[in-house]
Amino acid sequence: MPMSLAGNKTAGNSLRHGVTLLEMMIVVTIVSVIAGISFPALTSGLAGVRLASAAGSAASYLTSTMNTVERHEQPAAIVITPKLNQIAVFTAASGDKPANKLDLPSGIAIEGDEPRRIFLYPGGAFPRISIVLRSEKGGRRSIEIDPVTAVPKIAR
Repeated sequence: MPMSLAGNKTAGNSLRHGVTLLEMMIVVTIVSVIAGISFPALTSGLAGVRLASAAGSAASYLTSTMNTVERHEQPAAIVITPKLNQIAVFTAASGDKPANKLDLPSGIAIEGDEPRRIFLYPGGAFPRISIVLRSEKGGRRSIEIDPVTAVPKIAR
């Protein structure tokens, strides 16, 4: 009996292997419905992770700046600019350009309209620093730096 290259018999009672077009279309439809249902929940979860990460970055940036002012004994100004969505540090050595800056990721915004300036002096008492971040999905994180211990507190 002649055989095909695939190993099936070429006679009239040959076995068929594979999937029909209709079966494939049903599977693709089911997968696309499941993906369509789970996509909003997935993006909402990613926005929450992005917000938590940005809040942690902002808190560590502020505490790092406070530590740098004390260690180097050099005053600094923290400028929080909601319109540019950034936190910048200016020192006497940096002049008009920021010594360093933190740009927040897209989808995360600083609440407020006007820029805020916070001055830090070495050996002096630090002010209470608080920033509120919000995500495009409506989530909020409040970052507050304790002036005595310089420990950040991040709250929802």
